[in-house]
Amino acid sequence: MRKLAIAALAFSAGTALCHYLLPLSALPYAALGALVLCLLGLIWRGETRLRLLLIGGALAAAFVYNLAYITDVRDRVDHWVGEDMAVEAQVLDYAAYTGSRYRLPVRVKGEQEITAMLYGGEELCALVPGDTVSGQMTVQDASSIHDDPLTAFTAKGRFLLLFFKDELEVVPGERSIRFWPKYAAKKVGETIDLLYGERFAPFLRALLVGDRTELTETQNTILSEAGVYHITSVSGMHCSFLFGIVAWLVGKQRQRLLAAVAIPLLWGYVLLVGCQASMVRAAVMLTLLLLGPLFDRESDAVTALSLALLILLLANPYAVADIGLQLSFGAMAGLLLLSPRVYRLFPTIRNRALRSAWRTVSASIGVIAVTAPLSAVYFNNISLLGPIANILLLWVSPVTFGAGVASVAAGLLLPPVGMVAALVASGGAWCILAMSELITRIPYHAVYFTNPYLKYWLVYALALFAYCAAAGKGRRKYALAAVLASVSLVVTAWLPVQQSRCRLYAVSVNVGQGASTLLSSNGAAALVDCGSNNSFIDAGDAAADLLNTCGYYTLDYLILTHYHTDHANGIEALLARLRVETILAPVPMEEEPLHEVLTELAEKYGITLRYITEDAAFPLGDASVQVFAPVGMGGTNEEGLSMVCSEGNFDLLVTGDMNTTNEQVLSARKNLPDIEVLLVGHHGSKYATSEALLESCAPEVGIISVGTNSYGHPTEEAMQRMVRRGMTLYRTDMQGNITIRIE
Repeated sequence: MRKLAIAALAFSAGTALCHYLLPLSALPYAALGALVLCLLGLIWRGETRLRLLLIGGALAAAFVYNLAYITDVRDRVDHWVGEDMAVEAQVLDYAAYTGSRYRLPVRVKGEQEITAMLYGGEELCALVPGDTVSGQMTVQDASSIHDDPLTAFTAKGRFLLLFFKDELEVVPGERSIRFWPKYAAKKVGETIDLLYGERFAPFLRALLVGDRTELTETQNTILSEAGVYHITSVSGMHCSFLFGIVAWLVGKQRQRLLAAVAIPLLWGYVLLVGCQASMVRAAVMLTLLLLGPLFDRESDAVTALSLALLILLLANPYAVADIGLQLSFGAMAGLLLLSPRVYRLFPTIRNRALRSAWRTVSASIGVIAVTAPLSAVYFNNISLLGPIANILLLWVSPVTFGAGVASVAAGLLLPPVGMVAALVASGGAWCILAMSELITRIPYHAVYFTNPYLKYWLVYALALFAYCAAAGKGRRKYALAAVLASVSLVVTAWLPVQQSRCRLYAVSVNVGQGASTLLSSNGAAALVDCGSNNSFIDAGDAAADLLNTCGYYTLDYLILTHYHTDHANGIEALLARLRVETILAPVPMEEEPLHEVLTELAEKYGITLRYITEDAAFPLGDASVQVFAPVGMGGTNEEGLSMVCSEGNFDLLVTGDMNTTNEQVLSARKNLPDIEVLLVGHHGSKYATSEALLESCAPEVGIISVGTNSYGHPTEEAMQRMVRRGMTLYRTDMQGNITIRIE
């Protein structure tokens, strides 16, 4: 490994230590320790001395640089954070919709300038990069929400969150050259919309410029589940597609002309899509690999990769926590270091098609081996059919990308010509989406870390193949390792399925500040609610992960207590992954946006939608579910459903978000049994779980479905009422998924 790569990797390792392990106060001492390592290096001679000096020096530089950078950022943040203050900021991009409101990046002006994310309504859509906005705003630290650490914003270089309180004053800005890439990206997006319409424009936007905000929930789901979501995340693969087009047009042998054309195009593309970490990485690597031969320098992919990482971390050390950066560099490391070794296991494949397929499989295995732990942490799954999906789409993706680029380029000048190229790209988009959907219909196309045993299997499998790699040449040991890993994976996947096939299996799913409860009995399953107020949690995916882990791909019932986002906003994602036979819901007493979504989804998927206006009982395997019609009036919470799930002498009560008044009505009007488990009402609000309800039902256990929130849930008042009754309390924010199993 070259000297530059050693120094760059050491600096990167030091930066990771600063952000994941070492407190800020320890960095000066860490820098001194690294300098001591340099002095120790003087004891040795030759390569060992040089490496120790490089590593020690780079680590010391990393600690000092991060100390200075973080201190400066924290000083700027502390200067601005406050409940209500006058803020003036310059708009840096166009607004994007987040699902509930709009946001756009800005630079706060003043003595302590700093980048931030501004949130608001549709009025943000009228703003153009370069405009200046001002007004009274609430300013929050972007590195934490309710004291929970958060890296999503700081990793992208956004250190404040702004929420304006009144009207914004807008001063139009000059159309500076600095923002030309943003204007160009906007024009490209509009051209894509014009050429492709509602059906394929969202996918082509994602494929060409990385804008995934318009993808439907179904498209997001099938691409992710099939293991090909990376197609819609502009990355090094897209740079390679673009480079391939240029190389085909110019000719690979004309190196000077190729470098002169490809390098500006690559960096222009990087600027167009917003300088995302994976794109910068790819552009740096390709630039170095193109320039190397021109200056009689050896092309070294590892050095290029290390230098790209160094550049990104110098620009923003917080980027070390960026998911895209970690996945991109992890994937590239797997491609460079592991994939060639996998490919060499079968070096004698003569058939060209088979050789190409094996090359793709080798690449996928190398990438998965490195990124699987990251997928476990960030996405909770491993796509088992991802390598197969990549083989099937090997030729479709670059063709679709190339046709898309051609259609946009032509469409900007001659829209009719662009329409012709758009036909090819539309066909490719249809093929990718259709193939992804087909793969997701195959049981166990992916496995989920909701399965508590899967993390141990992953460690076991990686250790097996690491041993094989260290044990020397030969293919038999790899075959044995593959068999052992496959058999152990089958056992791992079977265990939660076997455990859930009992008289009653109930799980309060950890969806943050929301509610979702699985009820199953000997092969029949129902889900009560599916929603979350925590934007970083998709309740639909969380519930579907659990259901798939337990071997359920069809729900007998989806029971919706009421139409609030923290109980229902995950239904679209859930239905994109699971078949639901019947939805049970209350009749909306007023205009409810989520009710409109529910009716559209029921019609789209052909699901029976039954409104509960009278108490009704439904069988659920060996258990039964009694659903109570609304007992109150006055609001969505009060007009919701409640229910009891019973199996033998065991009873579980769900009251939704009804208040204490309605709990008293429920206790008085309904013949509630003495229950064993209470799903605590309204996430532990002091206005629920009344003394009257507790006295009427005498629950033994209380389960509180709760997450990060500003309401103070669960309240001490509510918990004390339950503790005084001798109840044992469990909380999803502390224990995660809470499982009850009746043999």
